[in-house]
Amino acid sequence: MDVDPDTGRAALTRDETEPWVQVALSARVMQATLRQIPVPTPGSLLDAARAFFPSEPAADWCRSFLAAALEHLVMWADYATPLKYHPEAAVEFALRPAQTLARAALEAASQAVWVLSTADVREASRRHVSLVLADWQEQGKAAADPEAKATLKQRRADALHLIGLDEKHFRAPLYIDLVRDAAAHVRAQLPGALMQDDRAVERLWRASAGSAHGKKWPASELTMIIEAEGHHITMPDPAAITAILKLADAVMTYGVMRFADFSGHYEHLSTWQHAALAQVYGTLPLLPGAPTDPPDSSVGRRL
Repeated sequence: MDVDPDTGRAALTRDETEPWVQVALSARVMQATLRQIPVPTPGSLLDAARAFFPSEPAADWCRSFLAAALEHLVMWADYATPLKYHPEAAVEFALRPAQTLARAALEAASQAVWVLSTADVREASRRHVSLVLADWQEQGKAAADPEAKATLKQRRADALHLIGLDEKHFRAPLYIDLVRDAAAHVRAQLPGALMQDDRAVERLWRASAGSAHGKKWPASELTMIIEAEGHHITMPDPAAITAILKLADAVMTYGVMRFADFSGHYEHLSTWQHAALAQVYGTLPLLPGAPTDPPDSSVGRRL
């Protein structure tokens, strides 16, 4: 790797950046796909789950989790691979922003996948309610108005009664557990989409959390030291950025596909993805000689 000793920068190779381009394209395509998925059809799992908690439909919450994940990844995509750019523009990559956005996307998508990783409507509903309760718990902590706090407390009490628990026995799901469970499920369903084992997933999540909080250990372990003209220059390891981006992308992509399936729309998913790909491809800045039509793509086996 050739490093400029004056700036401490080095140009990345196509092999190093190609996975990032793929994640950026995937995020844009899946965001356009999610926007096409309508409300659950009668008889689908997410339609049946509505009966357990009519005021807070599981479908609405899962869609929101996935939309949040995609907002984070598309924001990273807009920085890493902008749809419009000056020919002389250069993108400078750093470890922390990529890890922070990918971690946020991973945590958001993992909540949807955790709910949708079971075909038992009662269990899916129980998981959904627990996430709603955790959300209301945080909302209550942030509330400044006593009346608002009291209203949230009563809502939580009613929801706890719905699932047969009381406040003393309720424990909000931890993000690390949600991430581990979601990643394990995706790995089992789509082995080719997620290569990291449980220990690697936890390490990626902890490193990303540490980076977001300004901790030093991720920067010390996930960087490279390059010697250039007698200088030792520390640079982010592109492989570390690739690993967390691909993990977030795999969980998010599976979540959108599973959401379509459990909404009763799986037979339309391929059509929606093709339309989304064509839409996104039409906005990409094409290099001279690049094909003007998107490549053929199709979803994998039924989830």
